[in-house]
Amino acid sequence: MKRFAVGILFFGVIRAAAGPTGSTHVVPATGYPGAYLGTVGLSLQADPLYGSRLLDSFELHLRSVSAMTVPRAVKDYLEVAVIGTSSQQAVKAALGKETMEPQRAAALLLAHALARPEQFREVLDGLEAQKAGLGKHTAKLLREAKGSGDKRLIRTLRARGETDPKAPGLTYDRFGELTGLFDGAADGRDTIEIRGPVAVPDAYTGYGPDGRPRRTGLAAPSRN
Repeated sequence: MKRFAVGILFFGVIRAAAGPTGSTHVVPATGYPGAYLGTVGLSLQADPLYGSRLLDSFELHLRSVSAMTVPRAVKDYLEVAVIGTSSQQAVKAALGKETMEPQRAAALLLAHALARPEQFREVLDGLEAQKAGLGKHTAKLLREAKGSGDKRLIRTLRARGETDPKAPGLTYDRFGELTGLFDGAADGRDTIEIRGPVAVPDAYTGYGPDGRPRRTGLAAPSRN
């Protein structure tokens, strides 16, 4: 009996040292992924429905480029959607430090998927860690990409959505002005630690202003 009690005490000490049960896994991200995920994190804190808006915008951009037959048209479309009337320097300087409109953030996410396949998996994992379902739905939209556009582009998009890290790393065109954005934040503050879904007010219901539910399958954020 005494040895049994000592065993329980030892087990309890080990559990205490390991942290509380169910503690959130910390996902470190550096470089451009860290800067981008920092922006998404700030946007989620400012708008509990940001995840759904980001997915809706991503799907819209995906449909648009999937109908394009010329690589230059895809590049020009995404550059306008990301840079707009601003500048590459301004967008890069804001990464990780300011919120970003979901339309611009979604275009940047799609451009990154096409231009930097070696980094994109890290971004998908980070999105999922920030808000359950966000990374998975993004990958699903890519896997199911279809359209009348360039078949090589469609294959590339579908490959980006594969969860298997050994999936073919197809490449698609160069992205000129956007390429410089994928090297991290302008001032080097490009590291973010993601600790799980953000908290939202108790008034959050999961329904939009139109009374309709937001995208199904995207887990509601946890409440404090």
